[in-house]
Amino acid sequence: MIRSVYGLLVLVAVLGLVGCGPSGPSTVPVKGTLTIDGQPADNVSITLSPLDSKLPTASGQVKNGAFQLFTGSQGKPGAVPGKYKVVLSQMQTASPEELKAMYAKGGGPPPAPKRSFAEKYTQASTSDKEVEVKSGSNDLKIDVAK
Repeated sequence: MIRSVYGLLVLVAVLGLVGCGPSGPSTVPVKGTLTIDGQPADNVSITLSPLDSKLPTASGQVKNGAFQLFTGSQGKPGAVPGKYKVVLSQMQTASPEELKAMYAKGGGPPPAPKRSFAEKYTQASTSDKEVEVKSGSNDLKIDVAK
């Protein structure tokens, strides 16, 4: 009887580990375009903040309106299917040489870049833009206000 219980516990432990490897959650490909008042966004970081807190966030960089999303600290391509709020941040546009010169002159970090979009998109709690990532390949078209 004890052997049966022990065997059952081992089986449950092994089954519990299935799917917990380094590959992380199952993602699907997500690419898209981000426009601001109809114009292609540039130098913007986009993050999809999940409505379901059990899902991980996905993020990417927008260049000339186009982006591709990645999930997790290892940057796994894509996002987990689900519903998300769109969160944006303006990326620094100073070149590495300009940043080096600012620090060399004792100027400290450069000023925060001017946002090219409405402030409400800087936090999931205030963003009114939602998207859904579905199973299969996703090509999101997102337009936000300036």
